[in-house]
Amino acid sequence: MEIKDELRRERTDAASVNQRPTHVRWVVMGIVMAIMAVTAMNRLNLSIAGKYIEEEFSFSTIAMGRVFSAFLWGYGLFQIPWGYICDRIGPRRTLTASILCFAIGSGAMLFAPRFAAATGLGALAVFRIVRFLTGVGEAAVSSNVTRVIASWTAPRERGFASGLQVCGLGLGGTLTPIAIAWTMVHWGWRVSFAISAALAFLVVAIWHWYATDWPEENPRVNQQELQIIHPQQEKAGTKVQHVATKVPWMKMLTSLSVWGLILGYGCQGYAFYVYYNWFYFYAVKMRGLDIMHAAAWTSAPFLAMAVLSPVGGWFSDRVARVTDRRKGRLAAVWVGMGIAALLLYTGNHLTLTVIALPMIALAAGFTMFGAANFWASCIDLAPGYSASLSALMNTVGSLGGVVSSTVTASIAVHQGWVPALDVAVWVTIGSGLLFTMVDANHSIS
Repeated sequence: MEIKDELRRERTDAASVNQRPTHVRWVVMGIVMAIMAVTAMNRLNLSIAGKYIEEEFSFSTIAMGRVFSAFLWGYGLFQIPWGYICDRIGPRRTLTASILCFAIGSGAMLFAPRFAAATGLGALAVFRIVRFLTGVGEAAVSSNVTRVIASWTAPRERGFASGLQVCGLGLGGTLTPIAIAWTMVHWGWRVSFAISAALAFLVVAIWHWYATDWPEENPRVNQQELQIIHPQQEKAGTKVQHVATKVPWMKMLTSLSVWGLILGYGCQGYAFYVYYNWFYFYAVKMRGLDIMHAAAWTSAPFLAMAVLSPVGGWFSDRVARVTDRRKGRLAAVWVGMGIAALLLYTGNHLTLTVIALPMIALAAGFTMFGAANFWASCIDLAPGYSASLSALMNTVGSLGGVVSSTVTASIAVHQGWVPALDVAVWVTIGSGLLFTMVDANHSIS
């Protein structure tokens, strides 16, 4: 009887060895892309609807800049608390709560004017409050997604997976301007926010149903896929520790790599929010396009982001395999930021719109070619608490966005759009130079 049991176990082990690995991690990455897409939609919708809101409530361009900044204050201030919670309890519940929060915030835009009339508050104040709360909800998304990538992908896949994260953001940005503009033309800006909220509720339902905090907890993942995700731990036969018992903030704040990472990302955030908040206004006010043509062109930077961000991650992974991770990440950031600065400067100074706008759109794409590697470097530097580090990085990136929202508007109003975009060129170059300090070969844990 014992011999038969032993033979049965051997046959089971042999079958297990011959079994092909599942691909659940890539399904999870697909859901992550969908989350990033609806995140982009719920953030970018105001940039498109802003022209209608500006006209309906007689807001100035600088006043709209303050509404954009309100989102970024909520987004920036709550990055670190959300990231810390994720590292302590896992991303599934944290992401669920955050998506629900910003879905409700987007839906609340429908009722903001009525609330202003009922309470006696100014419409500008109510819009700023609602967008601040929406930003609080979205603050968890990027850091939690980084933690998902850290736990669900192999080290050699981090760059590409981080590129998919940014790709989802780009896809959302590609579809949003056309969809929101068409909705506004036919049904008004309020319906566009209702659709954005509904899609967020749908995505959070899919995430909560399919995903788990860690791959070991998901019954769809087989042993072969686990060996791909955590090859060293599987070989050693040790248990993978996912939850951080303590986040070493002092180590992070005294690390030269971390300062290069967060300051470089702050510069990247400045440039990114020029495309995010102001490209539509630029197309209308500087280039003289009508609403639908401007909306179509506003999709172009995000389409470039969607295409080039995974390429940037893949490029850094390939270079890292023949050299090392530091050189791989650095090469991708330098190529991305260098080409982005050149394209933005050239496009900004061209008078022919049909050439200038595609060049500026490509500049946005190459910015994300490099930016994907900032997120991958968070995992390289702090695999056990990547949510906290990426939250810290994104906080500084959001501060760059806050500065960008107001400074770009101020320069555009007082000096013109060309000088406003030239500032973004120099800030983009600064982002690439600051990343030189990041050593992705050495973990700070």
